[in-house]
Amino acid sequence: MASARLSPTANLLRNSRLFALPKTLKGRSGQTSRESDTATLHYPIRASIVTPQSSLARGDWGLKRPLPAKSTSEKSSRPVVRVHALDTYEHVTDFESAADHTVTLEKFQELHMPMSLPSKVNYATSVVPRHQSPFEAHLDNTETSQGLQEPGAKQFRHTGPWLAGQTESEFAAYLKQVTRNKPELLKKLREQFVAKRSAEIRKLAQDNGEDLEAHPATVTDAEFNAYIKTLRNDPFALGPVVYELLDLASPPAVPSERIGRKYYQSPGSKLSSFEYAVSGPPKTHPSGGLSYTRSHALIHNHAQFGPQAHQRPVEARILRPKGRFKGRMARALAGIGGIAVEDLNAMTFVEQGTPPGLTFFDASIPGGGKYWVTPIRASVDSDGRIGLSSYRASATAKAPYGIEDYHKPTTLTISDVATAPSPLVPRLDRLPLGQPRFQPSAENRPRRQPTRGTEDVARSLLNNLNSKS
Repeated sequence: MASARLSPTANLLRNSRLFALPKTLKGRSGQTSRESDTATLHYPIRASIVTPQSSLARGDWGLKRPLPAKSTSEKSSRPVVRVHALDTYEHVTDFESAADHTVTLEKFQELHMPMSLPSKVNYATSVVPRHQSPFEAHLDNTETSQGLQEPGAKQFRHTGPWLAGQTESEFAAYLKQVTRNKPELLKKLREQFVAKRSAEIRKLAQDNGEDLEAHPATVTDAEFNAYIKTLRNDPFALGPVVYELLDLASPPAVPSERIGRKYYQSPGSKLSSFEYAVSGPPKTHPSGGLSYTRSHALIHNHAQFGPQAHQRPVEARILRPKGRFKGRMARALAGIGGIAVEDLNAMTFVEQGTPPGLTFFDASIPGGGKYWVTPIRASVDSDGRIGLSSYRASATAKAPYGIEDYHKPTTLTISDVATAPSPLVPRLDRLPLGQPRFQPSAENRPRRQPTRGTEDVARSLLNNLNSKS
């Protein structure tokens, strides 16, 4: 039996390893002029490509042409690349190293941390925010998920944009898009009005004990136009209708100075986290694909001491000590697993027992300033940045592993008196009885009176006795 004949295009796609590459994600649109074009992005937008060692020796990455070994295998022991263009006008393959994101992913997975929804951590108290996994059924929803029909369901993505984060040009372009879709929006608004009228009629018939099917809901064009005019005259009623009609994400809270005025009220937030209502919906999934563990219910077992309450502490490198930065006071910055984290434990005043190099830069520390921390919470914010919260590792957490923070050697010397065989140290400030501790100067020192004889002393004593009698 002859096999089916494949076209050249089908044969190429079947034998190509790039057929499974995902589409490039959309990058950040709000990049400022201060940011560098070559800086590491908050999250990867292109897939990372690896190749086995047998193909790496030949420079074969499954692309149109081999990649040079000088930029791949000779530069790194574990090369990983991302492709910008398979074939440019100059007939070259535009690629770069993808080790920045892949190594960060490997380091983060070594922390064994589940991802949580973003929430503010109050370091002034010992209360840690409750862990809330983004993979829960009532939270892991988009605009097309069937779970939105359940009561109390939340979502992390809407069809419409977040108006509070748009620029003037982006908002103008969105208004033009809404204007083009005006007929479809009016049709959808009419369906919502009919559903609202039907619910009112059914409730009235149920209260009066009448047949629910005897009063069908019919809406004329005049009634619909009157409903639109009513919404235009009442911003408080128009706001929730617009947000539901366009499926917009909830905006931040209304400023206090505008509470007394008329404004377009927004409905209750449907976002899975309150922080998303302040800074906008996330650009990625709330987990960021970093970890799929849903719970903190893990036991870290030590080979000698058994189960531990805390995981093994992680060594954090001090990137920037606390102090003035860009004209204002800034917290210390530490690197944990390739993630820059603000050390919120560092107070603004001088602490006792602070790790060396955290208060000020100290070049005498070998290898740079480091200290041990215990990660407690990880999340992804609206911009796709990893937010890691940690506490300084306690002595109990460090004891089973025999680790401790670096301590600078002291320069104090022990005197010869302390090293003497006798355990008693003589007091050097002890003076003979009756001798004052401080001697007056020669000018202010009183002159000594000449010593009197025994008869003079006896005579003065008798005179004193006679005078008292």
